[in-house]
Amino acid sequence: MKEVLLKTPKSELHMHLRGAMPIEVFTDLLNKYSVKEILKDAPSSHKTMFKRYDNIRPFLLPQDWSVDAVSHLFRYETFDQFLYTWCFTGYFVRDVSDLRRLITGVLERLRAQNVVYAEITITVGEYLRRGITLADIKNCLEEAEKFPGIRVQWIVDLVRDTGNKAALKLLNEIIDLRCRSVVGITLGGSEHLFPPGQFSEVYSTARDQGLRLTIHAGEALGPQSIWDALQILGTERVGHGVQAIKDKSLVTYLAKNNVPLEVCPTSNIRTGIVPSYEAHPVKALFEAGVPITINSDDPTFFKTTLTDEYANLHTVGIQERNIFKMIRNGFRYAFLPKKEIERYLDNLEHE
Repeated sequence: MKEVLLKTPKSELHMHLRGAMPIEVFTDLLNKYSVKEILKDAPSSHKTMFKRYDNIRPFLLPQDWSVDAVSHLFRYETFDQFLYTWCFTGYFVRDVSDLRRLITGVLERLRAQNVVYAEITITVGEYLRRGITLADIKNCLEEAEKFPGIRVQWIVDLVRDTGNKAALKLLNEIIDLRCRSVVGITLGGSEHLFPPGQFSEVYSTARDQGLRLTIHAGEALGPQSIWDALQILGTERVGHGVQAIKDKSLVTYLAKNNVPLEVCPTSNIRTGIVPSYEAHPVKALFEAGVPITINSDDPTFFKTTLTDEYANLHTVGIQERNIFKMIRNGFRYAFLPKKEIERYLDNLEHE
């Protein structure tokens, strides 16, 4: 089954750029920079936590790193440990050449899985903080359009933790940038501290400017987060959304109104949202008629691929024909013109 899935053209709708950073790319960056120099201006709280965790601590000392050694960084036992590992790796993408190398590495990995279309989430703010300009970011994103074998569009994560005003400011800068490959926005971050209702102005502004709308909701927080994303923000898709299973009326609404969920099963397990693949609500949601797309979220950090995600569904009893329905959904609910969607679906039928 996995070999068939690997050969099948696929679409990835929920994947974070840095979460997909190949270990080989991060190894190059570790060997490029002095970790002492990089972290000299880091908050003391970050430095303390980096020293606390066994998977990060060795990388605070200078040495020549191999890919095998660096793979040990991506091992963690708690969600906080994962978050600080994510934070640590973010310090190493420091100039436009690093960003270009990251994007190329990610696209190569996607193409190797026969992912022919991807909407990649980019957290623009973290690259701005490292001194990369918006103009350089735009150039990198538009260069990706030329990458052979895969069509790429970008979704900007405005990061809810920065608050409504900062998110709106960044959104307006993105709009002024007029990057043709930026197709939409999302909000990641601390769902429980910054619920969707705080960002109505952000989403109405994005909608008025023709940007497409998705949001991380119903991942760590309950069904009300999804309701707010739908009713207050008018989101078109819901990132994760697995908590919908706790509200029958919400499940009915999603099915009746054809609202797709961007489900990331391995991510939900690794972050403790659900205990196992067998306990994951994806099958129940699908059988209730909710449009399901399958995605990898942060594949390097969670040691998965999009192909693995589909294969895991098969091992827990989701029938092959339903897995291929989900693959088709990955194109059907893409932020693409209708004719492009139809072309991808036609090509898939002829595989």
